Amino acid sequence: MSTLVPLELWLRLSPGPLRPQLRQALVQEARRLAGEGAEPLRWAITAADPGRGLRLEGIVVGPASTPTAAAGP
Repeated sequence: MSTLVPLELWLRLSPGPLRPQLRQALVQEARRLAGEGAEPLRWAITAADPGRGLRLEGIVVGPASTPTAAAGP
């Protein structure tokens, strides 16, 4: 089963196209939160502030964690 992790970050934009900047920031934060292979599932821009940039919130899907074997008797 996959892992779901909440994502929240502020993104200061650089000049240029918006979509690639959003995608790169979301993927980097997803992997930081849930490990390699994690991807943003759903996200939204929830605020815009002239000093802080755009606030992004969403859900990250991370790879399933491997269950640890319980020690037997």
